[in-house]
Amino acid sequence: MHLLQRMTALGLLGLASGCTPSAPVPPPAAASEDPLAIEDKPPNAEGQPMLDDLARVARDADRIVVVEHSSPYDTNNSSNSATRPAERRYREAVLTGTRKQPFLATLEGIDPYVSDWATACVFEPHHRFEFYKGKKRTHTLEICFQCGELRWDGTRNPVPQAFYAGLEPFIESLGMQPERDWQALAR
Repeated sequence: MHLLQRMTALGLLGLASGCTPSAPVPPPAAASEDPLAIEDKPPNAEGQPMLDDLARVARDADRIVVVEHSSPYDTNNSSNSATRPAERRYREAVLTGTRKQPFLATLEGIDPYVSDWATACVFEPHHRFEFYKGKKRTHTLEICFQCGELRWDGTRNPVPQAFYAGLEPFIESLGMQPERDWQALAR
């Protein structure tokens, strides 16, 4: 109500001073004024620390082993058994020296925007990045492209929304597929 009074007073002041009034443009409604208003969050770069941490681990690694593999959920009998089925490796690529550069370039090209969106599916990773220094594995990154989720022991920072779509072309360049009929492949 106060806003309308101020706008009227300004209009009258403008008329008194000889200005031609124009139709006032009301300011956008704040969320507190309209409970149904949707606030767009400004772009953020909250995923940059995760990308930076992953790039640092990749640069420090002597080798990175990228594995396309089965998941325990690929077979129907895995949920009925006390023992998990053995992992099957479908493809493997070893990145050393300059072969790590395309992976690092991929990370640099990913938009660091983090969304509040959350997934609600079962985590079924079929791709793993294993980072090694000498013979010791220093970090492991498991990725599920189907639900857009990952598990990484390298950071707790938020994951950029574009991470999975940004990583897909790199996975394909290694002769792997981000998504396929994993159950049929496990038979």
